[in-house]
Amino acid sequence: MARKSRVSKTVSTEAIELRARLHELEETLRAIRSGQVDALVVYAPDGGDRVFTLQGAEHPYRVLVEAMNEGAATMTSDGLVLFANQHLARMLDIPLEKLIGSPLSEIVQPDDYASLDTLLQKVQEGPQKVESVWHVGKDKQKLLPVCLSLSPVREGEFQGVCVIATDLTEQRHREQELAQTNAALINEVDKRMRVEDALRRDEESLRQLSGRLLQLQDEERRRIARDLHDSTGQKLVALTLDLTVLGACAPKLPPKASAAVNECLVLAEQISSEIRTLSYLLHPPLLDEVGLASAVQWYIDGFTRRSNIRVNLEFPPQVPRLKHELEITFFRILQEALTNVHRHSGSKIASVRFGLDHDGVTLEVQDSGRRVDRTSLLPSGQGGGTLGVGIRGMQERVRQLGGQFEVNSNTAGTTIRATLPTGTPAFETPPGQTA
Repeated sequence: MARKSRVSKTVSTEAIELRARLHELEETLRAIRSGQVDALVVYAPDGGDRVFTLQGAEHPYRVLVEAMNEGAATMTSDGLVLFANQHLARMLDIPLEKLIGSPLSEIVQPDDYASLDTLLQKVQEGPQKVESVWHVGKDKQKLLPVCLSLSPVREGEFQGVCVIATDLTEQRHREQELAQTNAALINEVDKRMRVEDALRRDEESLRQLSGRLLQLQDEERRRIARDLHDSTGQKLVALTLDLTVLGACAPKLPPKASAAVNECLVLAEQISSEIRTLSYLLHPPLLDEVGLASAVQWYIDGFTRRSNIRVNLEFPPQVPRLKHELEITFFRILQEALTNVHRHSGSKIASVRFGLDHDGVTLEVQDSGRRVDRTSLLPSGQGGGTLGVGIRGMQERVRQLGGQFEVNSNTAGTTIRATLPTGTPAFETPPGQTA
């Protein structure tokens, strides 16, 4: 009878405890449904259930977290997910009910387990948040690059970890697109630089060729001038002498024959004079014999006679001999500049000034005629002349010698200015003198 009473008492006690636990569970369920308390029960393999709750006062924050465009979760110190928003579940392609209560290690790769433990330990020890980039997901073929920002949750003591997960997929795509764009741009720049280098090399080769052509042109002019003077000119002199002898017999000839002899004698003298002038214009012997000053004066005197344009010359006294390439360049520029005055400006007066200092020699040719368009200053050979080198030729001659060339034209007239550097090596000792 006593044994039966003890069993009845034990059953009664267990029933009371069960009713109490049932009442507690009903109250908890009511609170969860009403939003007053959030609760999570995690079933452990050893049978010891773990219960985690969140006070209902924090429920509004859950609404805010659910509205975020970032993945969010709270974890225990060992990485157990207590809460996660829907965005994180969609990001990881894992149902929310499976994600909550799972360890974070299930969504990282096995090779990252040690790093994850180190990261969680670092969060517990430090007051600041820790960020790290991971590739997460249960499907190895669809790993997602995310930036995990872990912050400790403390109310005095460490209570857990708050996690913000940012999907880096779009960022990686943009970085890849930017890298591809940069690579394409670099490739395009490299191609353009190679093209520009090739153009510069071609331009330099063209300039060298142009300089060589100008040099050959001067040499050819000198040869033609010498042949005209030494060969053709001498033959014309002989022809003139023979016609002179024949002219002495003219009175004995019929009137028409006598007139023809006299006419031939005049033509021969004219041709001889023109060939002599042409020879000097091609290459004045004075330029080689006595230098630039005498050649310039001779040319200006002849130009004034032929064109009726008065030219005022300013030439520094006691000018030493320049290097041959400088003297021939200045002479050719003077020829072309005065030819342009005659052909384009309409001016009846011009001035030629030479300036000399330690830095170089400057030639300036100025007229007071009408304004001239640079495009009209073509090489003389394109406008009926045969000796001019044109603006481009002048520029190239000056550039070959490292000088400066400019043309200024306005309503007051046109000025052509060329400056060539000389330095000590540019001066030569005149023939017959010692340095």
